[in-house]
Amino acid sequence: MQLAEERRQSIIEAVEREGRVLAAELAQRMDTSEDTIRRDLRELDAAGLLRRVHGGAVRRTREASFGERVERDPARKSALAHVLRTLIRPGDTVLIDAGSTNLALARLLEDGQAAAIVTNSPQLALALGDFRRTRIVLLGGTYHAASGAVLGARTLAELQQLRADLCIVGVCALDPERGLAASDAEEAGIKAAMVTGSARRAAALLNERLGDSAPFAFARLAELDHLVLEDDAPSDTIARLRQAHPALDLQLAPKART
Repeated sequence: MQLAEERRQSIIEAVEREGRVLAAELAQRMDTSEDTIRRDLRELDAAGLLRRVHGGAVRRTREASFGERVERDPARKSALAHVLRTLIRPGDTVLIDAGSTNLALARLLEDGQAAAIVTNSPQLALALGDFRRTRIVLLGGTYHAASGAVLGARTLAELQQLRADLCIVGVCALDPERGLAASDAEEAGIKAAMVTGSARRAAALLNERLGDSAPFAFARLAELDHLVLEDDAPSDTIARLRQAHPALDLQLAPKART
């Protein structure tokens, strides 16, 4: 049987190598109890060496700032945004979540394309600041620079009073079986309220978000009406999505020109 320090070092190495580990599998692998592994995970999380999630742990990585994300892959995000733009109908009240792809969408919109656009992103509201025929509503709350979003109790209360025709929600990770997830618990609560309060729900994801791990689930895939992926998304993932969710409007954005 491994000593505690040896066992914890083995856990750290497994997380770094595999990205995500399950407590039950670690217990079998290391011939110890799940309670022991869960205690190890709590201590390693507190030390900042991994991130403990339900059932196990994931690799702890530095989350890129919102400004950094905006600068990454602008052509790919613009390709997704062009497809999202076609989902907006005249007269719609559109709820647009914070996010770099959604900011790319805002930069494509025309004044009057929607009756109103509601957002929790100050940057997105500023991008639409010259609109006159479309009403722009910025939700209240506490600004979080990392996500580029306002969050908190006030944001949630305002969302609970809103009934949007279309919600375009940001997604940190998507799994065909587990659904949509965020990397922060408070963000996940806001995203869940957006999905719940909207008549139609849409999301667009870059390939690296597919099958990625994020600890806080906020919606099932069955709750989405529209999903936009890149046209070179993994074919097996596309097939699984279409088979499991035949009612989902899954569209592929043309490859970005470089």
